[in-house]
Amino acid sequence: MTVMTTATFADQLIIIFGGLALFLFGINLMSDSLKTVAGSRLRTIIEKTTNTPLKGIFVGIIMTMLIQSSSGTTALMIGLLRAGLMTLPQSVGVIMGANIGTTVTAFIIALPIAKWGLYFIVIGVVMTFLKNRKVKHIGGVILGLGMLFYGLQMMGGQLKTLAQTDVAESMFETFSRNPFLGTAFGTIFTMVIQSSSAAIGILETLYSINDPANGIISISLQGAIPILLGANIGTTITAFLASIGGNTESKRASFIHILFNIISAVVFLIILAPYEMLIEWVEERFLTPYSMYTIAIAHAFQNIFMTFVMYWFIKQMIWLSKLVVKDKNKTGIPEDMFDDKLITQSPNLALEFVKRGILYMGAAVKDYFMIVKTYAFKEQASLVQEGYEHEDLIDQYDIKLHDYLIKIAQSGLESNDSKKLSRDLDSIKDFERVGDHLTNILDFFQDRYRESQPMSDEGVEELKKLFGVIEEMINDTLYSFEQNDPEIARRVVHNEDVVDKFEEVYRYRHIERLKSGKVIFGPAENYVDILSNIERMADHLLNIAQSVIEPLYIPQSVQMPKTKEVDRDT
Repeated sequence: MTVMTTATFADQLIIIFGGLALFLFGINLMSDSLKTVAGSRLRTIIEKTTNTPLKGIFVGIIMTMLIQSSSGTTALMIGLLRAGLMTLPQSVGVIMGANIGTTVTAFIIALPIAKWGLYFIVIGVVMTFLKNRKVKHIGGVILGLGMLFYGLQMMGGQLKTLAQTDVAESMFETFSRNPFLGTAFGTIFTMVIQSSSAAIGILETLYSINDPANGIISISLQGAIPILLGANIGTTITAFLASIGGNTESKRASFIHILFNIISAVVFLIILAPYEMLIEWVEERFLTPYSMYTIAIAHAFQNIFMTFVMYWFIKQMIWLSKLVVKDKNKTGIPEDMFDDKLITQSPNLALEFVKRGILYMGAAVKDYFMIVKTYAFKEQASLVQEGYEHEDLIDQYDIKLHDYLIKIAQSGLESNDSKKLSRDLDSIKDFERVGDHLTNILDFFQDRYRESQPMSDEGVEELKKLFGVIEEMINDTLYSFEQNDPEIARRVVHNEDVVDKFEEVYRYRHIERLKSGKVIFGPAENYVDILSNIERMADHLLNIAQSVIEPLYIPQSVQMPKTKEVDRDT
């Protein structure tokens, strides 16, 4: 038992929280860097290879092992559900697999290499300064790993002292006697820090500092296992937050995620005594006393066992989620939109669903435009990643809608429907190209901020006018496409001429500003390129509007492209 002064206690708490902050930052950095290395392939892999729950489990395991974050995997899955690019049954397997994949992190934390944390940090920092982008991201992974281990080391020494205080001893003893309180504590703590890996890492550290020979008694296995169960429940907060504001399917997936982990906790609380005896036997037979691996094995066994059990109740969980989360007016692409049976039964209905899908794609383009517009006038790092996610989403819409339209075309259509299908194929490509130009503009402004290349006051005002016209064109394009309204579409045609004139005048004015010295030429002087990409966006919106006015319209740029209208995206 140890008595500490207030000053000493406060200092130790600061070190513990500092270590926790390093741990959390490290694991997030490692996860983000791994996701960047893998790129948009993660989203594609999840979408393409989860057509059965069993495949979904394996994909969830692999994805979570790769990005070292079950929260990251479930958030990615929720994003696909919100976009209508994944169905609810597909998501259940991923949820279960993510619960297994996250146990790998506990084994990594238990590795006896924590003392090398600073070396990992040094190597990671050096790699992040290198020019090769992939090497930089790998350096981020190593740096995150080093910070994770160093944060654990910082916490370890102080936790050893705190564990011997009256308050800590009383709390741990309570958790050992009352597993429900331990489970509640694990749930709340994990919800607060939003990382089950961090909660389990701290738990492993606390368990490993037990040293009865020297009078150091920290948390017992009987107190640790309920906290593990609570950590599994607490980690569902990320998926829950990601589903807020989403469609019905994403909310149902979040419900299933929470349900799965609550059922797991209840089952193990019922069989707690024999389960603790099993883990104790494993520790005595294969491990050293108070090994960090003991906690890692307990965590893995819980999640693997419950995945095996709950696999046979997937249909019941989906049924219950639909009972709890009622259907509303659907805001995502209907689940059966990409069902091949629908093409056989009613190609016309399938074509109508495609139109709705194109409107959702257009809405994603509009959201992306608003992100780029905001970023253009104020640097916000979070908007960059959000923008790239929208680009990826638009590309996914492009692929999925295009492939489905080809299947519809092969089924045989009447003349008018064939014309509509041809128009839709062109519209999908035009929306996708608008997304590409938005990405170009986003990259241009990243370069300007990186090189401290400010816009002139005149340039800012010019861009505001241009963005205002483009925003109006996007709104009119979406409305005219949805309502098949040629009058609104003609406003788009008019505004395209306005954009052309603005682009020409603003380009000339910018050159004059450069000549007069009002604007200093620098490595990121790309204002003319920004204007050019905005003008090309207007061209693609014009194509969609023209297809509303005249369904058989062939863009003039296809017949005889003007030099400034040639699309260089391909």
